[in-house]
Amino acid sequence: MNKRGEGTSAGNVATLVALIALFMLVYILLLPQEDRAKLLGNENPQFQYGNGIEVTGDLLLAESPGKLSPAETPSIIVHNIANVNLFTSETSSLVKISETVKVSKGIFGSDQIQNVLFTVKNPSDLLKSELFMVVEQGTGNLVIKINGNEFFNKEVKAGQLKAEIPRDYVDETNIIEFSVKGFGSKSYQIRDVRLNRQEEINNRIARRTFSIDSKEKTKMERALMRYSVFCNRNEESVLTMNLNGKVIFSDVPFCNLEDESVELAPEFFNSGVNFIDFETDGDYIVEGVSIKTFSGEEASPEYFFNLDDEQYLRVRKGLSDAVATFEYSLFEDRKAFVLDINGKEVNVDTSDSTSLIVLSQYIEKENLIKIDPKNSFEILEFKVVME
Repeated sequence: MNKRGEGTSAGNVATLVALIALFMLVYILLLPQEDRAKLLGNENPQFQYGNGIEVTGDLLLAESPGKLSPAETPSIIVHNIANVNLFTSETSSLVKISETVKVSKGIFGSDQIQNVLFTVKNPSDLLKSELFMVVEQGTGNLVIKINGNEFFNKEVKAGQLKAEIPRDYVDETNIIEFSVKGFGSKSYQIRDVRLNRQEEINNRIARRTFSIDSKEKTKMERALMRYSVFCNRNEESVLTMNLNGKVIFSDVPFCNLEDESVELAPEFFNSGVNFIDFETDGDYIVEGVSIKTFSGEEASPEYFFNLDDEQYLRVRKGLSDAVATFEYSLFEDRKAFVLDINGKEVNVDTSDSTSLIVLSQYIEKENLIKIDPKNSFEILEFKVVME
């Protein structure tokens, strides 16, 4: 048998618990959307959901997509391209071409001449070439010719000697002739003859190949090339990329970004072997090069918008944000889609009536946005605004 007052105490406790729960619910509902999402564990740094999104700034795009439904999934084939290293550098090498050289001239014309042979792989890359030698003894004028062209003629003393060879005289295969001139009997003894070559190493043009079979070529609807460029940020040389002789990029690239992308028309491709040529006067490393070809029906809505130079710089410097907002027709129904901005994908899955997505990290001067729905729903309004 309960004592008097126990039922009353239990009722008071239940009332207190109910009041605390009600207070917590009201507190959560009154929180800002972002804080409420964090508290409930629904935070997503890429986009936010909620009612009544108000974004002010420059309007870049305003559309009413209407009813969207999933399209047929296109076939995608990926071609990975090897990295490209384009550069210009200088190198120097010192090579011994003769251990000893002995030349003489007799009184009665019995001259002793000595020839030394050396080769140069790419004479056009030669910046400078010099002969270094040690003269042990000698009299008269020491005469040195290369390929019949005289470039040294003077009397020298014992010791180290350097003689520069004119660039125009150097071929792939070269013969250096040592002799001596003067009145009467003359001679020279020389040892340790070395050739110093300063060359410019050029790798300004590179070609990469990949193959596309006839079936892939016939069904191709579009293609996308993605790549990253690494370089000195002060680099100002133009980088040009050609696909089968057609220019697909020619500009000073942005250095050290994650990646860039460029749309390619199906007519740019060949059935069989395809060539991508990279060319520049600067120093660039092009990495992560891939080409995706898409075939099949693809009914995803596409939208374009441009930024002027000032807007683009503000976004790149982090002074402004480009923001996409979506307003849907129904609150509780699920809206699932992939937002493709210049080849970068953001997944959206919500039952709210609005969404907000920050696009700044994907933005370019010329922008292409695609909406790939995963279920059927309606978008009343779609905007891109620069805050």
